[in-house]
Amino acid sequence: MLGITGVLASGLNRRYGWPLVALAAVAAVSPDWDGLTIIAGSAAFAASHRVWGHNVLSCILTGVLVGAVDYRFDVVTRFGRLLTQKLHLTLAGSLPRVRDAFSLGGLAVWISVAVLATVSHLAADLVFSGTEALPDWELQLFWPFSATGYVYPLIAWGDAGVSILFVTGMFAMWKWPARLQAISLATLAAVALYVAVRGAWL
Repeated sequence: MLGITGVLASGLNRRYGWPLVALAAVAAVSPDWDGLTIIAGSAAFAASHRVWGHNVLSCILTGVLVGAVDYRFDVVTRFGRLLTQKLHLTLAGSLPRVRDAFSLGGLAVWISVAVLATVSHLAADLVFSGTEALPDWELQLFWPFSATGYVYPLIAWGDAGVSILFVTGMFAMWKWPARLQAISLATLAAVALYVAVRGAWL
């Protein structure tokens, strides 16, 4: 939700459309790829999650890769078209067209948004950490060059406040689509204020 709201708050969707918004959503969750190590067992998961994918270098590389691949092959639009057809969804207009024109400027926008979205994941994980029963989970931001862990726990895992704010914002966007940017900016401001207040209170 942070990636989506961030792009809408920037107003880039007005020029580049919804595929850029969807790209930000995908990129924002991509650092969690290291969570797939759970398949190898809990020990592998504990040793690699919030390490391999949750560092600055990995996020930049992942963002560049995700942004470049999506811009070149328009993966988001192709998937959206396929999903619409398979689920027999009704759209207000025609199916979105697959991109057939490319530019360095467009590529730069796609990569920049993807990188910022992946890094926003790190920012969120730094302040969301720990519960009464679980310890804080540090991020090794500069791995593999440094194993130093960082965490600034302002909100405990499981706190629903931020999710409620994002969902409220999304319902408001649905209700007043002409005010997407203003509502997105207000949502981000509300989230930041909530995090600050909760952090001070705890």
